[in-house]
Order: sequence, then C-alpha cells, then structure tokens
Amino acid sequence: MNLARRAILSCLVAAVPFGVQAQDTSAKKPVVLLAGSTGKNGSVILKMLLALPGQPYQVRAMTRDSAAAVSKYGSIADWYEADVLKPETLTKVMAGVDYVIDAKAATGVFGDNRPEAVDLEGTKNMAAAAKAAGVKKYVIITSSVSGQKDHFLNKIGRNVLIYKGLAEEALFASGLTYVIVGPAGMTDDPTGKEIKLIPRKDYVAGQRITRADTAAVCIEALSNPGADNKAFTVINGEGAATEAWKQTFVSLPTK
Repeated sequence: MNLARRAILSCLVAAVPFGVQAQDTSAKKPVVLLAGSTGKNGSVILKMLLALPGQPYQVRAMTRDSAAAVSKYGSIADWYEADVLKPETLTKVMAGVDYVIDAKAATGVFGDNRPEAVDLEGTKNMAAAAKAAGVKKYVIITSSVSGQKDHFLNKIGRNVLIYKGLAEEALFASGLTYVIVGPAGMTDDPTGKEIKLIPRKDYVAGQRITRADTAAVCIEALSNPGADNKAFTVINGEGAATEAWKQTFVSLPTK
C-alpha cells in the first residue's frame, strides 16, 4: 500500500461509521477471523479491515454475544458467536479460516475475564482450533514486555504479563505460522507519524504507538511473508509516516 492508498484508508476509517458498510462476499476471498472484535484494539482492526480498498478479505468478527455486537456496531461483518474458554464453540468459527488476528485481552482480574483465563487458556484454545482447521497464519497482539515477572502491571493486573508470555510460548509450540505484535503504550491519537518495528529487547518504557497504526501492522502481517514467525515491538517514531516499515519485518527476531 503506497502513501496515497494509506491516506485514502485513513480517510475511510475516519469517515465511515460502524454499521453502514456491508462487506462484499460475492467472490471467494481469504477468510480472516478477528477475535476480540468488539474490544478497544479489535474494533479498530475491524473497521480498518472493512475499509480496505477492494475489500480483499472476508471478515468473521468473533464475539461472545452477537446480539450485543450487532446492537452496538450494526451488521458490518459476519458476526460469529464463540467463547475462547469453550473449545467446542471454536470449531465452527474456525472452519474455512485462512488467517486469524487475535486481539482479545483480559478486561478484569477475576472470573472468566482474568488474564490466566483469557490471555493464556483462551490463546491455547484458539491456537489448537486454528491448527486443527489448517489456518495459514496466526497474528496476535500481546505486549512489548510479555513474560516479565518484575513489572508493576503484574501487581495491578494479576500477573497479566506472565500469562501473556506463557501464551506466546504456547503459540511458538503450536506449529502454526505466527506473528506476535507487541505494541508500545497504546494511544488513540491520530495517525501521521512513522511506524517502527523493533526487537522487543530494544523497547524503552514511555514509547507509544497509536491503535490505528497497530491495526495497520496486524493487517499488513497477514499477507507479508517477511512477518512469518516474528515477534517484535511496534512504536511510533518522530518522523513523518512512510511505508518503509513494511520492509523491516524480515530483519526481526523470532522471539
């Protein structure tokens, strides 16, 4: 995607509200399953997927409550009801899927929304279902500091980083082609700054990345072979936006 197309996409994302754009499914297209499609990150990814010029993907938006999703966002995608903690519900949603973008995340510290359940067990269940279904690539949003034990987020988030790290290890061992996207501190700022992909060991606390730019990286990773089996941090630099970052996947580490 060149700069002109990126500008068009940004305008579409800003201008097209949820619920007014139905996707074209008249031709066979690669199927993308988006988990966490109603969350803070997932909803941005969903909107951007549906705004791609030519609508190159058929999008399945996964949710635990399809009625609530339709009520909030409208019939913009094929809503599929499934629960990452109920493996039996994942078989149908994975059937025929080519790519997965996993944008789910724990939203609490107790019950079914706690990190151990959502980030670890949910990822294990999703990966197993994806492997059984023959999914080509599994893209997941985790953290720039996944696996770190001595971190304040573990104290307030019930060991969230530890469970994210264990989830990544499960994905490494799954046999799936994976892409692990570790965003820096997330913001809802507008796009316009350069996107930089860096090894996670080079992440510095205080770096930031917009949700929209994170979404762009996840979407690009679907079709970019350089992203296969890579784990990295994504940040915004100080320079103006370019497309150069798309060529840097290949130089990134596998873990």
